[in-house]
Amino acid sequence: MPFLFSSSDDQRAILRGLQHRHLLFLRSVMQSVAAGVLLQGDATQTDVYAPQDFLLCEGNEPKEIGDAVYYSLHSPKLPSRILGLRVHKQADGTPSAYPNQKTTHVYVQDVIAHIQPSKTSSSFKLETQFPSSALKPGFPTAKPPGGVSIECLTGDRRMNLTSIQSLLMNGHSLTVERDLPDATLEDFVQTSSSLQSVDCLNYDRQVCVLLLQILVGSQHLYISGSATELKPRKIFLVWPKRLKEQAGNMREQDTNRLKVDMECEKAEEKGKIQKLWRTHGSPRVVLTPLSSASTVPRPFTYMKSQIEGIIGYCLHSHESLTSLASGPTLPKSSYRKGLFYLASLLHCGKDMADMVAMLQVILWGPRPPLFDHRCLTTTTVHNWLTIKRALLVMKLAERGQIQDQSALDWEDCLWIQYLSSTDPEAILSLTRQLWLSLNAS
Repeated sequence: MPFLFSSSDDQRAILRGLQHRHLLFLRSVMQSVAAGVLLQGDATQTDVYAPQDFLLCEGNEPKEIGDAVYYSLHSPKLPSRILGLRVHKQADGTPSAYPNQKTTHVYVQDVIAHIQPSKTSSSFKLETQFPSSALKPGFPTAKPPGGVSIECLTGDRRMNLTSIQSLLMNGHSLTVERDLPDATLEDFVQTSSSLQSVDCLNYDRQVCVLLLQILVGSQHLYISGSATELKPRKIFLVWPKRLKEQAGNMREQDTNRLKVDMECEKAEEKGKIQKLWRTHGSPRVVLTPLSSASTVPRPFTYMKSQIEGIIGYCLHSHESLTSLASGPTLPKSSYRKGLFYLASLLHCGKDMADMVAMLQVILWGPRPPLFDHRCLTTTTVHNWLTIKRALLVMKLAERGQIQDQSALDWEDCLWIQYLSSTDPEAILSLTRQLWLSLNAS
């Protein structure tokens, strides 16, 4: 602050300095959030993972998410984090079939270790994708080639892997993954069908939030030379989970209300996703890259066709985008109209970055009622962006004063990323395009 106000007679210089500090702060917040997702914030000073580092959570029950079965794990070397243990069918899940990711990403599933059944029933082999020293804060996210293999007897008294042992003895291979999914995109669409007619505006906004993450994750995989199948059952939704929250849930289940809780959970299963959205905010999307053995170069047009299919599926699972756009019963949601315009860009040669930027404008503005598009200028947008950043910094500063606070809503993270990475010229161009499209529809 003394440096910023050293030349108090030059108010423009002070203003530019404050704006620059706001921008740096918002970018720092996003870097911290990303580091936490990528395990960089939870790593310990160890060289490699050992089998006993992965323990099943107490009261663990299998969850069927899409086509996969998951258990929840925790590790002393990754404190306060819930990991996912994926159980593979007996015919798949070999280490050679794993994707060879060069860098980790918040929207792409990350494999921490692979556990294979050994030829003898008394042992198993754990193969880590990388030494855990690569997870230290500030360490590059690129993984070294190869991995570390460790043989360990399941009878070792240091281990608490009885359930894992039974799975291995049945011939299943297991994968320890960074994220434990809660649902799939298919679950979201099917359980939110009533919301489309009751609260179309809210549903369409949720679709935009999910689609933005799908676009960013797909773009990362395409640039890195990987691929993914954008099928609703294979697109996972993840809400933040912490060991403290898990322990609290278990203590509550230890009471006499266990049976009642289970009955309520079954009754509320259909509204589970919307309940999570209300209580925990927006989920984070996680894409599963195709295995290195099955990954083949695919044209950019193929990825666009998959994205168009996802848009059509989310807006209505059994009607085409064309019939929806021209139908007389189309709800007057600006988000839905924006999604139709986004779908039209898929056929106009627009790249993924343009579609991501357009979806950000659809979500967070500037809104058409706020400005007259005929007199909208770069200066006006710059002032709007400056005010938005300043208000967001104040909101985060106030939040920092609250003790025992919960994690940031993931949509807030997306909003922070938008405000800290965009520029007035890009917003102006995209806003004009979107307004012309909305007025023409």
